[in-house]
Amino acid sequence: MNKIILYSKQRCPLCEEISSLVELFSGEYQIVVQEIDIEQNDELMRKYLFEVPVLEVNGDELDYRSITYTAIEERLH
Repeated sequence: MNKIILYSKQRCPLCEEISSLVELFSGEYQIVVQEIDIEQNDELMRKYLFEVPVLEVNGDELDYRSITYTAIEERLH
């Protein structure tokens, strides 16, 4: 089973776009997706405030600059 964590925040169009991108894989791969709102956690706000969306795929972290369909697919089993 593949685990994907999406670190995002409210009113973030790019975060919504990445969420839709992740959904494309649900038909091909067994995935569990967890979306975490960084605005609900002070530590995550400090860490990711200017970096969201951040995607963690099976332990590998991708920041918004490196999230692509191919980058996600390479990390899925």
